[in-house]
Amino acid sequence: MHTVRRLLTVLLIVLSALSCDRNGELDGSGNPSERPYNYTKLINAFQGGLCYEKAEDCIDYLAVFLDDGTVINIPYDELKIIDGTIFDEPVLSRDKGSRQWRVNLVNTGLYYETAGDRESYPICLWYDADRIRIYLCNGSVITRGCNPKNVFRTFSFLSSENQTLSGDIICSVNDFEITGIRPRPQENLRLRPHFDCRAAKVSVRGEAQISGESVQDFAEPVVYDVELYDGSSVSYTVTLECSGDFPVVYITTDERRAVSDKVHYVPGTIRVEDPLREHSDVSSFQARMQIRGRGNSSWSFFPKKPYRIKLDEKANVLGLKSDKDWILSSLYNDKSLIRNAIAFELSRICGFSWTPEFYPVELYLNNVYMGVYELGEHKEVGKNKVNIEPAAGDVYLELECYPDEPYNFWTSMSIPLTYKDPDTPGSELRREVEGFFQAFETALQSDYFTDPNRGYAAYIDIKSFVDNYIVQELTKNYDGNLHKSTFFSRKKGGKLEFCHLWDFDLSLGNCSFFGSIAGGNGPEGFYVKDYGFQGYGWGWYYRLFQDPAFRTKVKNRWNELKPQLETIPAFIDERAAYLEEASSRNFRRWQILNTNVWSQPVITGSYPKEIDYLKDFYIKRLRWLDKEINKW
Repeated sequence: MHTVRRLLTVLLIVLSALSCDRNGELDGSGNPSERPYNYTKLINAFQGGLCYEKAEDCIDYLAVFLDDGTVINIPYDELKIIDGTIFDEPVLSRDKGSRQWRVNLVNTGLYYETAGDRESYPICLWYDADRIRIYLCNGSVITRGCNPKNVFRTFSFLSSENQTLSGDIICSVNDFEITGIRPRPQENLRLRPHFDCRAAKVSVRGEAQISGESVQDFAEPVVYDVELYDGSSVSYTVTLECSGDFPVVYITTDERRAVSDKVHYVPGTIRVEDPLREHSDVSSFQARMQIRGRGNSSWSFFPKKPYRIKLDEKANVLGLKSDKDWILSSLYNDKSLIRNAIAFELSRICGFSWTPEFYPVELYLNNVYMGVYELGEHKEVGKNKVNIEPAAGDVYLELECYPDEPYNFWTSMSIPLTYKDPDTPGSELRREVEGFFQAFETALQSDYFTDPNRGYAAYIDIKSFVDNYIVQELTKNYDGNLHKSTFFSRKKGGKLEFCHLWDFDLSLGNCSFFGSIAGGNGPEGFYVKDYGFQGYGWGWYYRLFQDPAFRTKVKNRWNELKPQLETIPAFIDERAAYLEEASSRNFRRWQILNTNVWSQPVITGSYPKEIDYLKDFYIKRLRWLDKEINKW
């Protein structure tokens, strides 16, 4: 280190007055002995391009956090440290007689050095929440603020500060782009933004900007020039996009309470906008409601959460049949945003007894833009849904290997079933239902299983089993091999029926779990036919396909449906075009197009490529199955 001349007697005075002790030994010339100082690590880090995040007082030392995650601890006895949240920046001057530095008119015992000395000794360090300054003996000051990409902590438009807004607009900040979604086209977009910026100065076209006061016209993107604390500058572009004609759902909970679990409902209001009346006779619907979380892995592991809505009174929402119970499906790990829609289209083609209706919407929760969701019908018993009568002994069952309902059982062939309705079945009903499954599986595994009167055909609705097989196999749905997310109904004394489809996020090439299965993660290979929950050669379908009559029914039904199955690629194109603008907003909110989200085997990098991948998988899967099925 460059020699620093100090007067020992003056230093002792300063140490007692200003706590400037470096806790080092002095050599014979009065210079600090050579040892590594932590402030040197900090200076080197700044000179290496790292930025300041924050500092914390840890009693004996100051912990300085850098933007790469590094933390450098500087002992208070090593350097004079000033907390900028309490004290102003120091005033430094030089005593002309002794050429010593003075801090706030107090001599430090440190001499002025040449400006070219790169290893100049620090005089003191000053910091606050936004920046840190290191004052050196050569007269220079090292100043660092946060990473230039993070200077805007928040950027929003508050309705309390902008009379033309019906609700707050909370913008997302990504690198040097700030994006907000305005619900409707506005004639007047002269707005006051509210922002928190960690910078020396913010300006637009040379005019200083003040949060909550300065007005700009956001009809077009506005460039904010930001002067950083180290003297450099960067620019941010603020863009307000319009959700236009796309249906939008606004949910505001009372007192803006968070929706934090799947058990407790939070009261509030819901407003559904359908500006072009695509789905209903009214452009706006509003009601009181309650909201809670829903789902299993989608609730537990994904930041974009699914929700359950319960209206205070039955109502038509987006033109759907009147009901109290509704679902907001988050679509987080399906980057195409349409795999469920494809499954429901296949359900309509096959003619399942009930096909749930869902429409894509954009969701604002407590004025925060949450992205593209699907709003639709909750799966439940009802006249227009699963049309059975539990009071008469009928049952609605879910096939779920991770049950979260109190009444569930496993059959002798390892089929995991949960009672959905009634959800608290009496002992007599349970004996009857579980006895039915025991009788069915006994017949299925018997030597007479093909007998139309005594075999499996006496227990199941064969058409629904055939149609369910075709959809699950065609989509290569990972959950479709009878281990979860599958639903049955059975009327008392009647046959077992696949009553509806549900949850296809792990289908059509969006699942990486097929490694040991024929065809792997690609579009080839039988899955549902050959693999049950316990692996190859297990389960109901594996046994059913040992009956030539069942195999023939599948083949005939496949060829009957094939012309309509070939319309799905066009359906994909149409839905993707409809979602084009909304998907762009969704993936600005959730920047996952270049990220491996749970189960995804391929990262495409863009929404159009996600659609291309999906469509290519479907077409290849359709061709492969058509070839193989027609060999039977």
